[in-house]
Amino acid sequence: MLSATLLAVALAAYPDMGPPVDTTGGALQATIGAGIEERLGERIDPTLSFLDETGKAVHLQEYLGHGPILLNFAYFHCPMLCGLVQDGMVKALKSLDRAPGKDYVILTVGMDWREGPAEALPVKKRLLSLLDKPGADSSWHFLTGEYKSVRTFARSVGFNYNYVPGQNDFAHQAGLIFLSQDGVVSRYLYGIEFAPRDMRLALLDASEGKSLSIGEKITMMCFKYDAHAQGYVLFARNFMKIGGLVVLLFLLLLLIPLWMKEARNQKAR
Repeated sequence: MLSATLLAVALAAYPDMGPPVDTTGGALQATIGAGIEERLGERIDPTLSFLDETGKAVHLQEYLGHGPILLNFAYFHCPMLCGLVQDGMVKALKSLDRAPGKDYVILTVGMDWREGPAEALPVKKRLLSLLDKPGADSSWHFLTGEYKSVRTFARSVGFNYNYVPGQNDFAHQAGLIFLSQDGVVSRYLYGIEFAPRDMRLALLDASEGKSLSIGEKITMMCFKYDAHAQGYVLFARNFMKIGGLVVLLFLLLLLIPLWMKEARNQKAR
């Protein structure tokens, strides 16, 4: 009994030693500390290793440099929340004109260290059929790994979860995390449904202005992320600036011909 208590204390003090131990067996305790702590600007460790859905050993480094990364954590036997988050993500992505592989990469990382490629692959097939976009098969990666690797990755981006042994479930928050192509955390979206506009703007945010069209750059000036609203809202100040520029250009188009005509008249006189 004493040794079990000491083990629980040690694991609480050094949580990367192994799977978390719930000393009471209650789901309520597992929710403590389970949530998303925004860590904007933090860089992930590219050397962390996992297995992809085919069983191939991979490092996070392999997914960097190919555009913004849309990251979500899940466990593949989840009875409800994980599937709802993924379905909401797919629904929003499906409505966008941005192509997986070309404009972004998706990483789904398994929280349950006991699951592997055999559990990940069926989930990938289901979600790919829902997304139904060219390039998704080779740009949506489902990763599983040892407890320490997954836990380290999750904590580096502020995604905190706890295992509930009595129910074989995980306590966690619903949301998506966006990374730049260099592996830097740029944005969070919360919930199980995501407005297509917010999804598009979060991907644009994660692109760090690289390869954006003029229209997209104007859009990013007009909308800013509001932490209280947990979404993107019209940024009035920038919108007014753009409106002022439009009015100024319009006036110049009207006045320049008049100035030129006046100049010609003065020269003739």
